[in-house]
Amino acid sequence: MTIHIDDSKPFPQFLQEPDNKRESFASMSKREAAGLKLISDEMEQEKKELEKLRELRAKRFERKKKLLYNNLDLILRHRDEILATPRYANIDAHYAIKGGGLYIGPLSTSRRLSFAGTSLDINLKLGSLLEVWDTDQFKMECKCGGTAVICSFTGSPLSGSSQATAYCPKCNEESRIGNRSFGDYYGLMEIKLDEYIESVAKEMVAKWTLAEAEYAKKVAEGKSSQWSRPGSKFHGDSEYCDLETMINELKLKEFEEKANEGY
Repeated sequence: MTIHIDDSKPFPQFLQEPDNKRESFASMSKREAAGLKLISDEMEQEKKELEKLRELRAKRFERKKKLLYNNLDLILRHRDEILATPRYANIDAHYAIKGGGLYIGPLSTSRRLSFAGTSLDINLKLGSLLEVWDTDQFKMECKCGGTAVICSFTGSPLSGSSQATAYCPKCNEESRIGNRSFGDYYGLMEIKLDEYIESVAKEMVAKWTLAEAEYAKKVAEGKSSQWSRPGSKFHGDSEYCDLETMINELKLKEFEEKANEGY
């Protein structure tokens, strides 16, 4: 076998490129002689620990998904109450529905953003999911007579075809459905997450504006100190609730209502 080398063109000057991340042999030799690694042992340890955390989160989300669907009939009975109660409506539910398509990959129901080096996860919320499930696109009539909701879907953005799996809270059975627009599945889910991201951003701006106003009032009243800033008046919602707590509270409420009916 003969190897032909074309030396009519200049060799690319990789090392002179502005964003070059390549390393010359001389630089590599000096680095290794100094006992330095491109990826340190500490970096490898961090990577391993993060992987363990990801595995634990995956198991936790799978447990939560099972809990949600096992109690879906209860949740749908209290749909209006959940939507009207922020601590319920804002419960994380990004793990409850999956989707994706050819060429575009999996559906994003969780987005990690970074603000000045601070990481913030924004996930699809239970209230948004209940609104999605109330659309014709995301529900279907089950053979048992109940109403099933879409829990996963796949398809193609080019042909528009799709296949979906629906779960019925009445008979606890899964069924398949096709011939629905993939774009309507994917698009509505994307919009719901985008809407929530917008609401989070706007609420943070509103709360910060209020914090600045409260701080300015304290300054005007002479009640501020040199160690305080508007950030001391900036607080969160302080109304957190998880899926497990909500389900238990709704069950207790129904139990109390039935008990009171007996009197």
